[in-house]
Amino acid sequence: MGTKEYKIGPLQYFAYGTGNFASQLSWTMVSTYLTVFYTDVFGLGAGAVAVLFLVARIWDGINDPMMGEIMEHTHTRWGRFRPYVVIGAPLLVVFTVLTFTVPGFSSTGKLIYAYVTYIGLGMVYTMTNVPYQGLPGVMTDKGPKIGRLMTAQMMGMVIGMIALNLFTLPLVKFFGQGNEKAGYQITASVFAIVALPLFWFCAKQCKEVITVKKEHQVSVKESVKCIVKNKNLMMVLLYTVLNMSGMMGRIAVAVYFYMYVVRDFRFITIFMMMQMIVGAIVMPFSPRIMEKLGKKATIVLAQILQAGGLLIMAFGPHQNIPFLFVCHIIYGLGYIAGPCGSTMIVEAVDDVDLKTGVRTDGTAFALNGLGSKIGTAVGSAVGIAVIGAFGYVANAQQTAHAIQGINIGVNIVPAIFFLLGIIPTLFYSLKDKDVEEIRAKLRKRNDERDAVSEEA
Repeated sequence: MGTKEYKIGPLQYFAYGTGNFASQLSWTMVSTYLTVFYTDVFGLGAGAVAVLFLVARIWDGINDPMMGEIMEHTHTRWGRFRPYVVIGAPLLVVFTVLTFTVPGFSSTGKLIYAYVTYIGLGMVYTMTNVPYQGLPGVMTDKGPKIGRLMTAQMMGMVIGMIALNLFTLPLVKFFGQGNEKAGYQITASVFAIVALPLFWFCAKQCKEVITVKKEHQVSVKESVKCIVKNKNLMMVLLYTVLNMSGMMGRIAVAVYFYMYVVRDFRFITIFMMMQMIVGAIVMPFSPRIMEKLGKKATIVLAQILQAGGLLIMAFGPHQNIPFLFVCHIIYGLGYIAGPCGSTMIVEAVDDVDLKTGVRTDGTAFALNGLGSKIGTAVGSAVGIAVIGAFGYVANAQQTAHAIQGINIGVNIVPAIFFLLGIIPTLFYSLKDKDVEEIRAKLRKRNDERDAVSEEA
């Protein structure tokens, strides 16, 4: 393993942020609109869509760790991660367009087509996004710079999500002119094509300087052992699952609350995006907050803010619009901890690298991506299950009992997930001063290895 520092300035931070903006042009389109596209435009039944999503998540459990191992054992002049961003981006364009295309097949043919394109899309997204997520840990070994890169990544995500939510349906209507099949296909094509040069720009500017040589690598079996024994990494992954269960789980069911409980359709769009807008405002301050409070304390504060905002909303006057704005602002302030989890993954990987000589950054970020997908699926499933258990009936006047269930599923359940997310964070044992010492020792070790290699 070797480390050669290069300048990371505004251009690199901006370029890295554009990578996650580009990711959202594909994946937010999928996570937000694919279900309704499959049922209302493509022509699949809700049950068939649910099974498809389940099968895809099961495959993710195999595919994502495989991608991590492949990355770790890749050796090119451009690094271990960047080549996959370059190669995966055009494939992501193709599969995004194919996924939002309605073929002229029979019902069975359409279902097979949906399986091939959706699972294929998930695989090329993993191929592109997992290496992208891991780039900060190989661009520098300076903690503050890693934190700023992770902040840029989260900013790109939030801005991308806001853009997708603002423009997708208007563009579907504009391009389709009454033909939703054409509208979705052209809109997905435009977003995917815009994403391609952004991915390539990111890959060009975000150079890898922390490398692992073949002679310093171990077998997949040994790598997996190091991952499993890495307690701090396991705690971060558990936090990711719980945090994403709360955040993405709420996004998946929040519209029920605004439609049937708030019942003011003027504000549905703004409330759906409110926490993201607040997040985009506060996230540039994340590195400074993290440096001042520490990452653990920042996460605890954020989880309390998010849970607190939702619980206040749950037990307050649901049709008081100014009150709801305040609750959403409190909830959105929790985005301040966005970069913490990814930064802590790099710290945990560095710690084990120093202790064992094994660097598992590719697999670690692959598992974190898998944790995000699991959290999204769990949060969505629990939320909709609670709503259904209280007697929700689609497109009907809801009973008081059903409204209570919607409030619980949309606000109280995610708040519980956020509060649970504090627990694994408290078991994360690396302190900022420890991380500085670990990285100084790693730098010294790597310099010594490089010197030996040059002499040989």
